[in-house]
Amino acid sequence: MRSPTDRGRVYRRCGCRDDQRKQLGTRCPHLTADPDHGTWAFAADAPSTDGTRHTVRRSGFPDEIEARTALRHFDQGLDAGFTADPAKPSPNT
Repeated sequence: MRSPTDRGRVYRRCGCRDDQRKQLGTRCPHLTADPDHGTWAFAADAPSTDGTRHTVRRSGFPDEIEARTALRHFDQGLDAGFTADPAKPSPNT
């Protein structure tokens, strides 16, 4: 079975902005100084119908464990043949 690291990565980011009002994201200096600053996110490659690269990004996870769990569920869904997107509710709910 494929591991989540084959298809994605987990990282921390925030919504702080620089002087030009551009988001700092993963480059914010507060992320290294304050462990409670920002939220966790994942980015994963997913297959597309036209053969181009399609990256799914989801953020807002309160900690690294939840982001890794969401990435693992997303990856397991792709292995099973469907897109288990944590941002979209399942059709059965």
